[in-house]
Amino acid sequence: MSIASGSRRAMLVGLVSLIALTLAGASCSGGARETTPSAPEVAEARLPRTDLRLLVVTDMMGYLEPCGCTSRPLGGIDRLAAAVRAQRSGDVPTLFLAAGDLFFDGTSHGVEAAEAATQEIWKAETIADVLGGLQLAAAVPGPLDLRFGARTFDALAERASFPLLAAGVQIARDAADPSTPAAAPRALQSRVVREVGGVRVGIVGLSEMTDVAGVIASETDLMEAARREVAAVRSEGAQLVVVLARAQRRTVRRIASDVEGIDFVVQGGLDTAEPHLPADTGAATILHASHHGQGLLVVDLARGERGVWMDASTWTRTAERDRLRAEADTLRARIGEWERDPNVSEADVVQQRARLAELEERIRAVTRAPEVVTPAFAARFVELAPEAERDATTTGVLDRYFRRVNEHNREAFASLVPRPAPEGQPSYVGTQACGSCHAEELAWWRTTMHGQAYRTLQERHKEYNLSCVGCHVTGYNQPGGSTVAHVGPLQDVGCENCHGPGSQHVADPQGALVNVRLDAPEEVCVRCHNTEHSDRFHYPTYRRMMMAPGHGMPSAPAQGAAAEGS
Repeated sequence: MSIASGSRRAMLVGLVSLIALTLAGASCSGGARETTPSAPEVAEARLPRTDLRLLVVTDMMGYLEPCGCTSRPLGGIDRLAAAVRAQRSGDVPTLFLAAGDLFFDGTSHGVEAAEAATQEIWKAETIADVLGGLQLAAAVPGPLDLRFGARTFDALAERASFPLLAAGVQIARDAADPSTPAAAPRALQSRVVREVGGVRVGIVGLSEMTDVAGVIASETDLMEAARREVAAVRSEGAQLVVVLARAQRRTVRRIASDVEGIDFVVQGGLDTAEPHLPADTGAATILHASHHGQGLLVVDLARGERGVWMDASTWTRTAERDRLRAEADTLRARIGEWERDPNVSEADVVQQRARLAELEERIRAVTRAPEVVTPAFAARFVELAPEAERDATTTGVLDRYFRRVNEHNREAFASLVPRPAPEGQPSYVGTQACGSCHAEELAWWRTTMHGQAYRTLQERHKEYNLSCVGCHVTGYNQPGGSTVAHVGPLQDVGCENCHGPGSQHVADPQGALVNVRLDAPEEVCVRCHNTEHSDRFHYPTYRRMMMAPGHGMPSAPAQGAAAEGS
């Protein structure tokens, strides 16, 4: 019987019931049946023991610390160091691993790569020193790590106290000396076996290397390399096998699901801020830990007989609860619509209510602590938030690095002067020159973050840092503008960054506004207000924030004029 054909008696009963519920104090927002139940808490599943703990970072990409301009800066190698030491503070045997581009991120910083090399290589050396001090067991590099050639890569690997693994990689030539063929970097190994807490762990490195800055790398088929190296570490007595892979997601999944003998695969090369949940492939489990050192993945292992590892992570079950709840909420809302639709049959509504009940039971089931059967693991992601503890020793290392770079760049780029503006085109004159006529705007600008941008770098010994200066000055690398060591009156983010170079307007204030924009288009703002440096940037909102009396809004009347008009 359909609702369209109608049962007046059933409708009458429903109406009486609704009235009764309302009189009893039930919600008038749709009745008890439409109320969304609160999500039950996820009970923690406890491992019977922890035989081994894996600490994992992915896609460091040369990041020593986060940009301080974001709303909630995550990461920092000093916070990472504190987190690693904290996880090692107990008596659980621990293995620290890394996958993905480690030393470099490929950013040009607005100068030639060769000119940026010193700062970038010093930064890579700092990463090698810190991670070595944290007893990193092994890492698989990516193609960006060969950015400055195989010789630089070898020097970094020699400096590090941990092995760099990449099975089957061959380097055809070196960017430092393109005329000379080069074998694979001496530093690259295929595998290593470590004994940790009485457990022999085989670690295999696999990386899809591509051409970067003239370094041409060819690799063996990764599936073939994986089978060969996994079999080798098993033959060497490995009781646990971890593959570190810097490769496409599809390739990593094939390796995890099809190559026998792997327990875990650490996925690098994703370069995403969000860590991925442990991925069950039916064989090996894939692990991932965000990027840029924004967090540390901690995986506790309870070993057992060989077999598929059980995921006992509260993290995984919480995500599944939230997914099921979202599905149930959507279905619940649609059932409410169907009940009001005379074209939907009662039988269909009943069927969907049964489906909803099944979903709600699945939610309850996933929140109950499961019986843990070994081998099992529990993974959790430790976000390195701004309030996270810093390792004092590592903070000191960072401070020395930034001071060293600052002093070096001030002298190294002294000869890099701004290009002159083409004949007939305006150049940059600085905000003070604009303020000679626009005093009200100047006074307001000084109260903004733009008006204090350069000072924030000076306080941190970063005013000559190639990673920072471009977004804290005016007309950076523009004709008639500024460069890293030649800023002068163009300190801070001044008027001309938004409105264009103003020399012609300053020379003839009463003339036409030549080459001066009255409004800044969004493409000007996003050069610096991008996802990495300004995660909450929303052009209409930020534009409104820049509107002030005399700056896009009528000027406030003088006190005398206001009194005279009253």
